Amino acid sequence: MTELIVTGGTVITLDDARRVIPDGAVALRGGRIMGVGTAAEIAARFPKPARVLDAKGKAVLPGLIDTHAHAGHGLVKTMGNGGPEWSEACRVIYSSASPAAFWYAEARLAGLERLKAGVTTGVSVLGGGDCIMRLDTPAAGEARARAIAEIGIRDIMAVGPRRPPFPHDFVMEDGSTRAIRFEDMLETMGLLFERVHDRGRMRLCTFMPVYREATHDAAKVAEIKAQGRAVRELGARFKARFHQDGHRTNSIVMADEMFGLLGPDAFLSHCTDLSDEDIATLVKTGAHVIHNPTAIAAVRGFCPVVKLLDAGVNVAVASDGTAPDRSGDMFRHAFEAMRYAQRAARDDSLIPPGRALEMITVDAAAALGMEREIGSLEEGKRADLITVDLTAPHMVPANMPVWRVVCYATAADVRDVVVGGELLMEGRRVAHLDEAEIVAAAEAETAQMLRRSGLSHLVAEDPGWRRTRR
Repeated sequence: MTELIVTGGTVITLDDARRVIPDGAVALRGGRIMGVGTAAEIAARFPKPARVLDAKGKAVLPGLIDTHAHAGHGLVKTMGNGGPEWSEACRVIYSSASPAAFWYAEARLAGLERLKAGVTTGVSVLGGGDCIMRLDTPAAGEARARAIAEIGIRDIMAVGPRRPPFPHDFVMEDGSTRAIRFEDMLETMGLLFERVHDRGRMRLCTFMPVYREATHDAAKVAEIKAQGRAVRELGARFKARFHQDGHRTNSIVMADEMFGLLGPDAFLSHCTDLSDEDIATLVKTGAHVIHNPTAIAAVRGFCPVVKLLDAGVNVAVASDGTAPDRSGDMFRHAFEAMRYAQRAARDDSLIPPGRALEMITVDAAAALGMEREIGSLEEGKRADLITVDLTAPHMVPANMPVWRVVCYATAADVRDVVVGGELLMEGRRVAHLDEAEIVAAAEAETAQMLRRSGLSHLVAEDPGWRRTRR
């Protein structure tokens, strides 16, 4: 008996042959993909399925992968009208106004958003702003792990220290203030790896802030080098990936030559205004680039995606979500990646839709070291897939399915989501979750956060009517 057959849709496999199968089907059993082919072929191989999901009028795709976003941001996404106050708000909130309940409520909200957008695997940095990580105790990370387990998707939580100098002050659950050293954060990282890494659908990866200084203080460089070595050793012990957020000109060279941080297990976000030496370092080390085309960093600098791809560097597209101005809609980000490269070169032949789709599926899986598990619909891989409605007015006429999915689809067009063989969303209904309760709990925790932080004034909206600048 097979658990589930998804049949009758246009199956966009993303396999090595990049097959697109009209009237196709996928057979799932035991959390794995057992067969991919035409509907007739799969019906012949699996004649008595336990359950059938009719995908007629839909595209069937591997689950989407968001390789860089931030835990916590779901409840601060609207603060400061997108101005510089937002980053300062992150510092205050993540240090002093975010108990475990905050991280639990935010993770359920962000996880629900990802699920409904067809994102079956996502990276979540445990904090944000300028590397404001919540690692004073394991409470925040454990709360996030509990919440994501309820949602049912895969999550890779990035944990790592803040920037020097240490210690950093944190406000504890009881209202007391504690000075947290690097050693304390490293200990917390170890506890989180022991308690939640590789449990269910939760994995962890290690994280280090990006060093970008133009002049180098020898003592500071030595301190960061020692911290980087300790973080990398912890990750190696658990066979975990390594992540950094915010690379730009020459910082990739420094990460490799000064700190020895890079390798084929490293994936690096933003990567704007890179030097030729940076690109050569990426080629040499095999590190992966995470392009965030809708992020502020992509406005202030330029990620040379085509140059990177032509050099043989693996590039994935990510949301950098969800604050201060972007969602987890990976179709939106993939399409923007196309336009971003095309506008810069004034060449509309760049980044065709198929390549854009690869960067949120198979290429994203490779960046996470999961290319043998997820990212394409192939026998033996984990049973993660989504369906996308092809019958809505903006998705008609019924031709060129890859083009339509990448150029016209949005998160709202995702109809069904399967993770590990479990049908988590069917016809946009998420039966195992109370969506209204998750939203209400997030609203209540946001109100508490604003009260605790004293930052309520930052949610006073200023749309910028009749102005050309903020």
